[in-house]
Amino acid sequence: MFEQLCHVDTLHLAWKKVRSNGGATGGDGETAREFSRNLEMRILALSSALRKGRYRPGRLATVKIRKPNGQPRLLRIPGLADRVAQTSCHMVLSTKLDRRMSRDSFAYRPARSVRDALNRLDKLAPRNAWVLDADIRAFFDRVPHGPLQDELGIWISDPRIMHLIMLWLRSFGKGRSLAQGAPISPLLANMALHPLDMAFSFRDIPFVRYADDFVALGKSRKDVDRVRAVAQKVLRRRGLELNHEKTQIMKLSEGIHFLGQDCRWKTRPSWKSSARSEGGQPRKPLT
Repeated sequence: MFEQLCHVDTLHLAWKKVRSNGGATGGDGETAREFSRNLEMRILALSSALRKGRYRPGRLATVKIRKPNGQPRLLRIPGLADRVAQTSCHMVLSTKLDRRMSRDSFAYRPARSVRDALNRLDKLAPRNAWVLDADIRAFFDRVPHGPLQDELGIWISDPRIMHLIMLWLRSFGKGRSLAQGAPISPLLANMALHPLDMAFSFRDIPFVRYADDFVALGKSRKDVDRVRAVAQKVLRRRGLELNHEKTQIMKLSEGIHFLGQDCRWKTRPSWKSSARSEGGQPRKPLT
């Protein structure tokens, strides 16, 4: 996989993805036009640096954006060469890793969307069930690198890819955090929360997770109290915790707000959008 990651053809495909995604310049201030002026030379140099172990990520640029609810969010943007390398790594790893992920995890995965997550919730929600509507406190800012490295070691056997990922993690922060705005971060986020998915699955707990937002269901308040205890225990072992201000237990018949949607179950499961994007599709939250 490492050789595929470094191959100039893969890096060219990664560059096309990076260019089409647009975005702000990274810490080096280089624009897409500047990077593309000597594209063949830049791709060959990046390929060589990766293969020979000379590659080192550059600084991140910090960009403030507004979330759909109006609250500010800080994105940290790598330079273009780093985004190309991370996108290449994501392309190589995602196909292999995705098929081993939980069917109830929906964020940042191919052919999965907010609508798919809501449809799955519709299928899981029994009438008059109780729900844990949960959020993880400052997830991207607080993900500890140690437990994440242990989890990645289970999935990735190539030490060269592991070394590369650890270089990026160190560029994100001292021992913790994932940079929102870095192409590799969504994959790492799912890896960090895979143990939570497995804890629910092993206990036959119905749930839907989209990044750090998730709901888990039970037939009674007592059931969902136990679900919350499971989630707290799993997250605590990995240096994370529930955001108690945004986490609640309630009856599904009361309705919940999940992924920008007002979800209500009366005579039959249904959801009604309170935040739609163009074309009538649910807007994908930046989480």
